[in-house]
Amino acid sequence: MPVATTIAPSDLADSTLLHVSSSPQMTLGAVDIDSRPDVILSTVELPNGASRDLKADILRPATEDRLPLVLFLPGGAFLRCNKAMAFDLRRHVAESGFVVASVEYRVAPDGGTYLDSVHDVRAALVHLRQHADDFGIDPRTAAVWGESAGGHVAALTGVTNGLPEFSGDSDAFSPGTVQAVVDAFGTSLLSAIADDFDEEARLHYERTATHFSAYVGKAGALFSEIPEAVGAADPATYVTASAPPFLLLHGSDDTLVSSSQTQHVHQALLTAGMDSTRYVVAGANHGDFGVLADSDAALAWSSATVTNVITEFLHSHLDSADQPK
Repeated sequence: MPVATTIAPSDLADSTLLHVSSSPQMTLGAVDIDSRPDVILSTVELPNGASRDLKADILRPATEDRLPLVLFLPGGAFLRCNKAMAFDLRRHVAESGFVVASVEYRVAPDGGTYLDSVHDVRAALVHLRQHADDFGIDPRTAAVWGESAGGHVAALTGVTNGLPEFSGDSDAFSPGTVQAVVDAFGTSLLSAIADDFDEEARLHYERTATHFSAYVGKAGALFSEIPEAVGAADPATYVTASAPPFLLLHGSDDTLVSSSQTQHVHQALLTAGMDSTRYVVAGANHGDFGVLADSDAALAWSSATVTNVITEFLHSHLDSADQPK
């Protein structure tokens, strides 16, 4: 992916600017954590006839309490999905009182499309809820939390609760639905991914057929040739008045994904009258150590200010005992 050399200022009309330069870093180690790596969630068939197990790495506090479930969806530009990413962030969220499962989902090199990714996330939700006793999960509540491409998949999962083409289930309270979404610097309308960037970066996306085209089911096509397919992969397309609460975050200095991508979803949710909160992190680039090697970018996203926003949002929407079963 090209890196922007200039970035338009973030639109803050409907969002809040978070200043993190003086924030301490998140804390780790206050709570003992149990780890269950490589838990098989589902087995999928690939286009080449092979099959693949999709797995999760699961972290939870060393307690006998039943805890809400948070699925973490790694980024990777729809080219890879490495469940080992963002370990410290996942541990921090787990220490605050959640079962955090970092899950694999199909991406473009698997022959996967956005539909496949969401199906995989729902299969993970169903499996973990069905095995709630094994992992100490309270099956009544679950959230999806994704970064970058994972943020896109998280948003799609949230807004398509109960849509058969994304789940095979029309029950709005099925085991594959979620009660909250965290979308950190995710994509949305892929044809506009570089709208905030300099002309060279914009032209790259406009003129080059990339793996994004394959991910929307139109391999080799230019975005200008497939507007309907691009729109069908856009979370904003599916926003209704039944969407779960959303938390969206984006760095003001993101050089890979335009900040307006998360604002696009945020505005659709607000227009539908839904609960959506968006923060722009001042000076932050595209992600933590799992996404970029830039230490400054990593420190912004692992700041206590940002991580507290995430954990407080999750607790506010998952801790209620009144959630539907």
